[in-house]
Amino acid sequence: MENKTAPSTENVLRCDGCFTEIGTDYIYCTNCGYPIKGTAAEQAKFISQKNRIDVTAVELTQRVNKSINKAGRTLYYLSGLFILGGIIAFFKLKDDPDVLAVVIPYLILGVVFLLLGEYSKKHTLACFISGLCLYVIVQVLDLFQNPDLNLISFVIIALIIGFLIMGIKSAIEIEKIKKHNNIS
Repeated sequence: MENKTAPSTENVLRCDGCFTEIGTDYIYCTNCGYPIKGTAAEQAKFISQKNRIDVTAVELTQRVNKSINKAGRTLYYLSGLFILGGIIAFFKLKDDPDVLAVVIPYLILGVVFLLLGEYSKKHTLACFISGLCLYVIVQVLDLFQNPDLNLISFVIIALIIGFLIMGIKSAIEIEKIKKHNNIS
């Protein structure tokens, strides 16, 4: 009977750049490109560049997360604006029998934008597109019901649509950066 022993792991060579197992005849690591047979200066340069790339990736991820949080805050601000608008409309029109027809859409928009703000952490672009579509639909329906649109109302509507469009542009940029850098 032959005596079989497990292969020794003591003599296994590992790459200094990524610590994967390498062969003795390797000039460069096939996993990360580390110059195994390079000079000490080449090896040090590779490690410093790798560390710089790792830091850049961390900074990029932080920037993306900061942009996502900023986008979510925009939706939260709009939510607060809609709820505040509903409260102001309620006190302004409290004697009008159709006060709820004005207040309820504001409150619904506020709640929906609050939910969109929370969900935007996962799907920023979808939330902004949904918010813009919902807001435009509500404004078009309101325009049919109340065709008397004053200048202040028009400016407020234009500003809100502008914020949502800027949010969509930012979300598209976020998606491009995430896709280009494989950030999930």
